[in-house]
Amino acid sequence: MVGNRTRPYRPGPQECAILLLLLIQAKASEAGKEANRIRLSEITLNRLWQRHRLDGDFLADVTEWMYRAGWALFYAGTTFGLVRTRAVEGWPRISSKRLAPELKQVADGRFDFSQHYHLLTEDESDEAEED
Repeated sequence: MVGNRTRPYRPGPQECAILLLLLIQAKASEAGKEANRIRLSEITLNRLWQRHRLDGDFLADVTEWMYRAGWALFYAGTTFGLVRTRAVEGWPRISSKRLAPELKQVADGRFDFSQHYHLLTEDESDEAEED
Protein backbone atom coordinates (compact mmCIF):
# COMPACT_ATOMS: atom_id res chain seq x y z
CA MET A 1 0.00 0.00 0.00
CA VAL A 2 1.29 3.43 -0.97
CA GLY A 3 0.05 6.18 1.35
CA ASN A 4 -3.70 5.78 1.93
CA ARG A 5 -4.31 4.04 -1.41
CA THR A 6 -5.43 0.45 -1.47
CA ARG A 7 -5.50 -1.98 -4.35
CA PRO A 8 -8.46 -1.65 -6.67
CA TYR A 9 -11.14 -4.26 -6.03
CA ARG A 10 -13.38 -5.84 -8.63
CA PRO A 11 -16.41 -7.67 -7.17
CA GLY A 12 -17.14 -11.21 -8.25
CA PRO A 13 -20.45 -12.43 -9.74
CA GLN A 14 -22.10 -13.07 -6.36
CA GLU A 15 -21.12 -9.64 -5.08
CA CYS A 16 -22.28 -8.04 -8.35
CA ALA A 17 -25.67 -9.69 -7.91
CA ILE A 18 -25.84 -8.20 -4.41
CA LEU A 19 -25.00 -4.73 -5.78
CA LEU A 20 -27.71 -5.10 -8.42
CA LEU A 21 -30.25 -6.20 -5.81
CA LEU A 22 -29.32 -3.18 -3.68
CA LEU A 23 -29.90 -0.94 -6.69
CA ILE A 24 -33.31 -2.54 -7.27
CA GLN A 25 -34.18 -2.02 -3.60
CA ALA A 26 -33.13 1.62 -3.81
CA LYS A 27 -35.31 2.13 -6.90
CA ALA A 28 -38.29 0.40 -5.24
CA SER A 29 -37.85 2.46 -2.09
CA GLU A 30 -37.69 5.65 -4.13
CA ALA A 31 -40.82 4.71 -6.09
CA GLY A 32 -42.65 3.54 -2.98
CA LYS A 33 -43.57 0.19 -4.49
CA GLU A 34 -42.02 -3.17 -5.29
CA ALA A 35 -40.38 -3.48 -8.70
CA ASN A 36 -41.25 -6.41 -10.97
CA ARG A 37 -39.39 -5.28 -14.07
CA ILE A 38 -36.33 -3.12 -14.57
CA ARG A 39 -34.41 -1.84 -17.57
CA LEU A 40 -30.67 -1.12 -17.28
CA SER A 41 -28.05 0.14 -19.67
CA GLU A 42 -24.78 -1.69 -20.13
CA ILE A 43 -22.93 1.39 -18.91
CA THR A 44 -24.91 1.30 -15.65
CA LEU A 45 -23.93 -2.32 -15.09
CA ASN A 46 -20.29 -1.58 -15.96
CA ARG A 47 -20.19 1.20 -13.38
CA LEU A 48 -22.09 -0.78 -10.78
CA TRP A 49 -19.84 -3.81 -11.18
CA GLN A 50 -16.52 -1.98 -11.67
CA ARG A 51 -15.96 -3.38 -15.17
CA HIS A 52 -15.05 -2.05 -18.59
CA ARG A 53 -16.85 -4.83 -20.45
CA LEU A 54 -19.29 -7.62 -19.60
CA ASP A 55 -18.20 -11.00 -20.90
CA GLY A 56 -20.54 -13.95 -21.37
CA ASP A 57 -19.20 -16.22 -18.62
CA PHE A 58 -19.32 -13.44 -16.06
CA LEU A 59 -22.88 -12.48 -17.07
CA ALA A 60 -23.95 -16.12 -16.89
CA ASP A 61 -22.65 -16.33 -13.32
CA VAL A 62 -24.39 -13.09 -12.27
CA THR A 63 -27.57 -14.29 -13.99
CA GLU A 64 -27.45 -17.50 -11.94
CA TRP A 65 -27.15 -15.53 -8.68
CA MET A 66 -30.00 -13.24 -9.75
CA TYR A 67 -32.13 -16.26 -10.54
CA ARG A 68 -31.54 -17.55 -7.00
CA ALA A 69 -32.81 -14.18 -5.77
CA GLY A 70 -35.96 -14.47 -7.88
CA TRP A 71 -34.94 -12.38 -10.89
CA ALA A 72 -34.27 -13.20 -14.55
CA LEU A 73 -31.51 -11.03 -16.05
CA PHE A 74 -31.32 -10.89 -19.84
CA TYR A 75 -29.92 -8.87 -22.73
CA ALA A 76 -32.60 -7.32 -24.93
CA GLY A 77 -30.68 -6.11 -27.96
CA THR A 78 -29.64 -2.65 -26.80
CA THR A 79 -30.32 -2.82 -23.08
CA PHE A 80 -30.53 -5.27 -20.21
CA GLY A 81 -33.74 -6.29 -18.55
CA LEU A 82 -34.67 -7.81 -15.22
CA VAL A 83 -38.00 -9.49 -14.55
CA ARG A 84 -39.17 -11.13 -11.34
CA THR A 85 -39.51 -14.84 -12.03
CA ARG A 86 -42.77 -15.02 -10.08
CA ALA A 87 -44.24 -12.41 -12.44
CA VAL A 88 -43.30 -14.53 -15.46
CA GLU A 89 -44.99 -17.59 -13.95
CA GLY A 90 -48.34 -15.83 -14.38
CA TRP A 91 -47.85 -15.19 -18.10
CA PRO A 92 -49.74 -17.26 -20.70
CA ARG A 93 -47.92 -20.44 -21.68
CA ILE A 94 -47.71 -22.02 -25.12
CA SER A 95 -46.71 -25.53 -26.10
CA SER A 96 -44.95 -26.91 -29.17
CA LYS A 97 -47.96 -29.24 -29.63
CA ARG A 98 -49.58 -26.37 -31.54
CA LEU A 99 -47.02 -26.91 -34.30
CA ALA A 100 -47.05 -30.73 -34.36
CA PRO A 101 -47.75 -31.01 -38.13
CA GLU A 102 -45.10 -28.40 -38.98
CA LEU A 103 -42.54 -30.07 -36.70
CA LYS A 104 -43.20 -33.38 -38.42
CA GLN A 105 -42.49 -31.69 -41.77
CA VAL A 106 -39.27 -30.20 -40.35
CA ALA A 107 -38.15 -33.64 -39.14
CA ASP A 108 -38.89 -35.09 -42.58
CA GLY A 109 -37.05 -32.25 -44.37
CA ARG A 110 -40.27 -31.09 -46.08
CA PHE A 111 -41.03 -27.84 -44.24
CA ASP A 112 -40.85 -24.71 -46.43
CA PHE A 113 -39.15 -22.10 -44.24
CA SER A 114 -39.11 -19.54 -47.09
CA GLN A 115 -42.81 -18.80 -46.52
CA HIS A 116 -42.04 -17.65 -42.99
CA TYR A 117 -38.89 -15.49 -43.26
CA HIS A 118 -41.05 -12.39 -42.75
CA LEU A 119 -41.45 -13.48 -39.11
CA LEU A 120 -37.78 -12.66 -38.51
CA THR A 121 -38.33 -8.93 -38.97
CA GLU A 122 -40.13 -6.91 -36.35
CA ASP A 123 -43.43 -5.48 -37.50
CA GLU A 124 -43.11 -1.72 -36.85
CA SER A 125 -46.89 -1.25 -36.99
CA ASP A 126 -47.18 -3.28 -33.77
CA GLU A 127 -44.80 -0.85 -32.04
CA ALA A 128 -46.87 2.16 -33.11
CA GLU A 129 -50.02 0.62 -31.62
CA GLU A 130 -48.31 0.00 -28.25
CA ASP A 131 -47.21 3.64 -27.87
